Amino acid sequence: MTEGARSTAELKSSYDQTRRGIGQRFLDQKNPEAALTELAQAVDDLVIQVAEPFLEQSDFSLIALGGYGRREMYPYSDIDLLILFQEAQRKGVERSVTRMLHQLWDLGLDLGHQVWSIDQLEGSLEPIEFGLALLDARLLVNGRGPGQSLLDSRLPGLLAQNRAELEEKIISFSEERHRNFRDTIYQLEPDLKQAPGGLRDYLTGKWLLQLGATRPFLTQSQAEIEEAASFMRRARIWMHFSSGRNQNRLRHPLQESLALALYGAKSGNRPDVETLMKDYFLNARILNGFCAKLMETRRPVPSVSAIAVSEIPSQDSAVAVLWIFLKSIQESRLLSDATRSAIVRTLPGFYESLRCPPLKNLIRSLFHPRPGLYRALTEMYELGVLESLFPEFGVVKARVIRDDYHQFTVDEHSLLAIKHVELLLSEETGIDQRFSGLLKETPEPELLTLALLLHDVGKGDGEGHATRSADLAVTALERLAFGSEEIDTIISLIRNHLAMSSVMFRRDLDDPSVIESFADLVREPSLLRLLTLLTYADIKAVAPGTLNRWKRDLLWQLYVETYRKLTFGFGEARVQEEDVEDLLLAALPDDLETEGFERFLEGFPLSYLKTTPATEVYQHYRLARSRSRDNPVQLALTLDRKYYRLCVVAPDRSYLFAKIAGVLSYFDMNIFRGYGFANRQGTALDLFRFSDTKKAFSLNPTEEERFLQLLRQVISGEVSVKNLLRGKETSLVHRRRFVSLQEPRLYFDNDISDRYTIAEILASDSIGLLYRIGHQIAGVECSIELVLINTEGSRAVDVFYLTHKGLKLGAELQEQLRKRIIDSVRTAL
Repeated sequence: MTEGARSTAELKSSYDQTRRGIGQRFLDQKNPEAALTELAQAVDDLVIQVAEPFLEQSDFSLIALGGYGRREMYPYSDIDLLILFQEAQRKGVERSVTRMLHQLWDLGLDLGHQVWSIDQLEGSLEPIEFGLALLDARLLVNGRGPGQSLLDSRLPGLLAQNRAELEEKIISFSEERHRNFRDTIYQLEPDLKQAPGGLRDYLTGKWLLQLGATRPFLTQSQAEIEEAASFMRRARIWMHFSSGRNQNRLRHPLQESLALALYGAKSGNRPDVETLMKDYFLNARILNGFCAKLMETRRPVPSVSAIAVSEIPSQDSAVAVLWIFLKSIQESRLLSDATRSAIVRTLPGFYESLRCPPLKNLIRSLFHPRPGLYRALTEMYELGVLESLFPEFGVVKARVIRDDYHQFTVDEHSLLAIKHVELLLSEETGIDQRFSGLLKETPEPELLTLALLLHDVGKGDGEGHATRSADLAVTALERLAFGSEEIDTIISLIRNHLAMSSVMFRRDLDDPSVIESFADLVREPSLLRLLTLLTYADIKAVAPGTLNRWKRDLLWQLYVETYRKLTFGFGEARVQEEDVEDLLLAALPDDLETEGFERFLEGFPLSYLKTTPATEVYQHYRLARSRSRDNPVQLALTLDRKYYRLCVVAPDRSYLFAKIAGVLSYFDMNIFRGYGFANRQGTALDLFRFSDTKKAFSLNPTEEERFLQLLRQVISGEVSVKNLLRGKETSLVHRRRFVSLQEPRLYFDNDISDRYTIAEILASDSIGLLYRIGHQIAGVECSIELVLINTEGSRAVDVFYLTHKGLKLGAELQEQLRKRIIDSVRTAL
């Protein structure tokens, strides 16, 4: 082994030992700034030791760039170096630098380097990315090179000369980065470096200040901004040391480990992940706000002037402050920094004036839905006004609810729900005019937005958050002198804000008893209208795309059916099946015969005839009429916008529904709803509605035909769906990366329906879940009259309407079926 090799090994051993010591001190002391500085110094010492022999031979300078230049050296981040030399020394420098770089690489350093001649820096910083790197330049080793000259004399002039272009590039980079994360800090698995509210936002603000941006009014002090950055550094350093690599994405398993490292364990030895993510979002808000305000200072001045302090008579009471925000909404104007600062100075005496008589009317006017409401409420929240007005809302500040479908913290979810009410009044394309019209017909819509603000304030205190939220809301509204009728309406909305979702996703909306029961809960059309709008906004604010077209249709159907029940009493309950059949017969197409059509309908539920368009009923009969001994199964697959409809007409037999569901699962289809029933001639009609989430059909035109062919083979018994799904479940390609497992639960209800036993099953979603459930139901000779399928994140909520030999299920059979289904679902998980 050569002397040079031994020297390299010794350097590496010493460097690794130093890093281990830094890592241990960090884990003991949790001081991120000290760790970053020590890591940068360790790299400095190593690079200087390697570079010194080569500097004796050649004249060049070493300059640290990026995080390394700022002395923010994360454990596994790359090391950015600028090697600077005089053009006349190029040949000798290139030989020395090549040898030096090879030795640094041999030490295992993740090295990024640029080699420049000082003569290349002649007035313009091209590429501009190089100019950004120079913002954090630090002289590491000079030798006889030009590095000191660059930093002391040339660089300040270059930065001043290219200031506008640098600022534009910084802002455009930041905007593009934010778009990559959907312009929100609310990431379920945030990137601590790049995501909005991450360390890059902090750096963006610092860069703009360094280039001369005017410091704007900020609600947080500089100390609070630095503490927010320190939190992100602490988490990022821990992630690097813990994973042994350049890991910046705070994924779910790491959240649990990091929470345990920072906070210890809660009761039951569980890491306090909710506290961790709450702290993350609070600090991300600060850094994102810091970045956004600095970027605003470099944008063009808005055409409408901001509201200045001179326009406001006083800012010494809650009434005056709320009047400012009302004026901002009414005139579509922002607040000047001086006005914002004056409002913050008012807050210490704000609470004493909350009982002022005009305040309630001001709040009602302020919360009236219109363009600008969300913006104003967000600014009130940022300045501390909203929390002073509603301390109950401050309790859920940055509160995280850990599930697989809520994307936002509780407070942001509530404000976004109000925004979605506001958007119903806009002229944007894609707004559902049904709900927009409903809002415009509502006489007191401010009661709706107040309910949305407070509907989740009880979250985080265990089960039953709706009741807890209602209790807190009563306290807030009475303090603000709201009348008893106003309070009753708002509290009814909050207490029942989950009711419509529960009914529309877990009950058969075509069952008159379901509508009747819900109508008894709501009682008044005015409350129904408000509750419908609240449900619309609440679901829409869960996450982008949550309230899809299918769910909007279900919500609207529930509203219409309940409204009819409330306004027309029991009129519809007296409609006879013969009347409906007469309507269908009156328009019967010429190619269909009356007698056969009537026989086809005999035994089908009235709900089928009431809810299925006549053209579809006729098509279903055509499929039934096309059946023969050789072709007993008829299928129809149609695309309705983004959703597929599958109709299966076949001989009524056990396991039919389960087989169809199994094939749909095999093709990764997301089933929204399914119906299955049979007529008196033993013809089964199964209807499914689903989406092609992986675009199997659209990307491969032949896949639809393969699906239909395989479905026929499964129904006829030629192919085993059980074997198909077994192969899929064991495939690594289809294995879920992250599954939130929960204990499956099964509930039976014999009281809701006069004809059926209702079984509600809650379980973690998995491949073939619906098939396994249907297979067990058929295994005890129960008939599936109707099934409602809904998926909430990774949780499946399936509701089956069952009979056994035409009757409801007895207690013994219920218990037998419960055991079979629970065991089957557990085995699959």
